[in-house]
Amino acid sequence: MTQLTFDVVVVGAGPAGSTTAREAASRGASVLLLERAKFPRDKPCGGGVTIRCANLLPFSIEPVVEDVVTGARLKIGNGREVVRDSDRVLTYMTQRRRLDAFLVEQAQAAGAEFRDGEAVTTVERVPGGTYEVGTKGGTSVSARVIIGADGANGVVGNRLGYEAAATAAVALEGNVNYPEGVPPRWQHRVALHFGDYPGGYGWVFPKGDHVNVGVGGWKDAAGTDVREMLAHLCEVYGFQLSDLTNLRGHHLPMQRSGMVMAAGGSAVVGDAAGLVDPLSGEGIYAALASGTAIGPVIEDYLAGRVHSLSPYQAALEDSLLREVHTSTALMDIFHAYPAPFIWMMQHVGPFWRSSVDLIRGEATYMDLTERLGPLGPALLGPTASLGRTVTRLRGKRGDRGRRAADARG
Repeated sequence: MTQLTFDVVVVGAGPAGSTTAREAASRGASVLLLERAKFPRDKPCGGGVTIRCANLLPFSIEPVVEDVVTGARLKIGNGREVVRDSDRVLTYMTQRRRLDAFLVEQAQAAGAEFRDGEAVTTVERVPGGTYEVGTKGGTSVSARVIIGADGANGVVGNRLGYEAAATAAVALEGNVNYPEGVPPRWQHRVALHFGDYPGGYGWVFPKGDHVNVGVGGWKDAAGTDVREMLAHLCEVYGFQLSDLTNLRGHHLPMQRSGMVMAAGGSAVVGDAAGLVDPLSGEGIYAALASGTAIGPVIEDYLAGRVHSLSPYQAALEDSLLREVHTSTALMDIFHAYPAPFIWMMQHVGPFWRSSVDLIRGEATYMDLTERLGPLGPALLGPTASLGRTVTRLRGKRGDRGRRAADARG
C-alpha cells in the first residue's frame, strides 16, 4: 500500500474539482486531485461555457473552444422557428473530454498532483481532525482537508454523511457526426425547442466535427420518456435517432434550501452539492463558482484563521445560492407557461436583449425578477418554500434524512 500525505485531497476532476485543486495549490497548499476515470474521458454534458463562466477563470479557454455561439434558433411546439442573432458572444461550445483535461492541466501548472484511474473507496475522519482516504488501487492518503467533487451521490458526501442532492431532472443526449465539418445551418447558433418536454427543453449545440443533440425534463413528470423525447427532437430537426453516436443519459442533482455543504475540514462542491441551475440545467458555472469560492477558505483553514470550511457555504448563500433558489421559482413559472416567454424572445427586441444579458451573465435571475416589477418581490419572498413544495409534489425529495455527520465531529 502506498501512503501519501497532503494538505488537501480533492476527489473528482471535473470543473469543480480541478478549479478547487488549482485555487488551493495556487495559495501554497499541497494538493492531490484524484479521479476514478482515466483521462481524457467523455462526460454527458452539452459543453456550453457562458461568458460569465469564462470570466471566472484567470486564463483563456480558447484552446478548447470548438464554436463561438452568437445566436439562437428558437421554436416552441409545432410553431415556426425564429432565428435571433446578437452582436455579442452568448456562449462558447466545448467538449467536456477536452475542457476537463485542460482544466486539470491548469491545476497541475499551479502545483496540484493529479492521479487518474484512482477510484476512492473509503473516506474517514480520524482523531486530530485529519482525513484518511483509501483508493481501489491501494493508495492511502492523509490530509487535513477533503473536498468532494465527485458528483451527486459521490463517495465523499456519502461517507461523511452529507445529504444527497435530489435528482429532479433527467437528460439524454447524443452526437451527429460531420467529419468534414458542421454544416453552416448549425454553425454559431444553438437550437432550443420548448413546449414538448415536461419541465425541460430540447437542444442542438454545434461543436467542431459534430452537433450535440439532447433533451431534458422533470424526472417523474407524466409522459417523461427521454428516449421518446429525443426521438421527437430528431424528427423536428431532420436527424435520425439511429444515427446518434455516444448516446448517454444523466441525472441533474438539485439543491434544497438548508443543505449542508461544509463541515470541519470537509466540503462538497459542484454537482456533489447539487449546484445546478434549475431553469437551464447548466452546471459548469456553479462548478467553477463553488471551486473558486472555496479556495480562500481552504487557505484560511490551513493557516488556522478559521476553524472549519463553513465560511465557504456562507459565501455561496450570499451569491450563488440566492440565484439557484430564484431560478427554482422562475423554472416553475416558465415550464408551466413557456409559450409567452418564448414568443417574447422571438419577437420582442428588449426581451431578447435581456435574455442575452442573462445568458452572458451580465444580468442575474435576481435582476430579472426586479424587472418584473411588483411581481418580483412576490416571487422572491416564498422562493425557498415554493421550491420545496413543488419538489415534494413531484415526489423528488429524495433522501432528506442525512445530515453532515462530519459537523458533529
